[in-house]
Amino acid sequence: MLSRHAPDRPVLVVADYYLASFLGQPTWIEDIRPFRAVMMPLDLPAKRADIDRFIPDSGNGVTWVERARLRYSFSMAASLKQAVTDLGLEHGRIAFDDVGFGLRLGLDDVEVMDGYNPLMFARSVKTPTEIGLLERATRLNEAAIRRTVEAWQPGATWRDLNHAYAMAVTDLGGFVHDPGGMVWGHPRGADATLMLQTGLETDEVTAGTHVMFDCHGTIDMYCWDGGKTWVVGGEPDGKARKFADATAAVGADLLDAMRPGARVSELQARARSVYRKAGAPDPDAAVVFFHGLGLSHMDIEQATADGRPNTDWVLEEGMVVPFHLLYPGGEHERSWLEEVVVIGKDGGRPLFSWGFDPLTG
Repeated sequence: MLSRHAPDRPVLVVADYYLASFLGQPTWIEDIRPFRAVMMPLDLPAKRADIDRFIPDSGNGVTWVERARLRYSFSMAASLKQAVTDLGLEHGRIAFDDVGFGLRLGLDDVEVMDGYNPLMFARSVKTPTEIGLLERATRLNEAAIRRTVEAWQPGATWRDLNHAYAMAVTDLGGFVHDPGGMVWGHPRGADATLMLQTGLETDEVTAGTHVMFDCHGTIDMYCWDGGKTWVVGGEPDGKARKFADATAAVGADLLDAMRPGARVSELQARARSVYRKAGAPDPDAAVVFFHGLGLSHMDIEQATADGRPNTDWVLEEGMVVPFHLLYPGGEHERSWLEEVVVIGKDGGRPLFSWGFDPLTG
């Protein structure tokens, strides 16, 4: 809980079983208040000594631990209400990232507000340390995709491919989430439907298929995203070559255009214009979209401070914004490219190292 009147004195309320975590992973917050949580029995009376079960020997005598021991509470609500009082907010306005939680607390004289968007606003522009974490995450994703390509053999299924990617990520120290790290679904034949994978696909990944690597995962809590087209066992030819070249041209142009002040709708129109100049037969069919990236795959406020939807948002220096380009087509034609871009005053800086041409072979 953070008060704008005392920003240097925040309060961190946690379940008792998390208390020792801060001995191994310190926090700048000094006022940590544990509460009696689900591990403690309901058939026995609550005791203040219950907190001792969660404090290792290494924590004894540590100033913040001893302070936390004294502030042990028997419920989360009681701990939070005391923090509200201690911060002088019992008659104030408090924003919660989960507004429903704030309402359920029953803070009678407090005006409860939705704090999701202010927090996303704060997260939208990254610190240099955060950019370093996102660079690391993107490098891991790129390496995992390359290993997945190398692991393919004739007869491999989509489930095999998903498994190979997950194994590569794990070996490199990252994490994917159930049902898998690969996002796009891959219709067969001439079907150009936009769809996501379920993790249950067992069709064979045949030679010549255009695999759209859009991969999600995390390392040190920061997300990676993106990838590009892989032409299984070959190279794009015919119409597929034209679509791939057009998509690469759009990507290069967007890097230059992604500067502070650029608006999403303007970037989309610009991308379509480049597709048109590159000879793509139906630029309006191209899928072009953007979002933030950081601790989530959003990190952009969904509504502005005056309540307006923030759908057509504006880039700022220091944002990390993936662009997504899909020129749809059948399994031997579609062209996909997603690049993770750091926004700078002179244009965007790509975090992938492999350029915009499809992976081949």
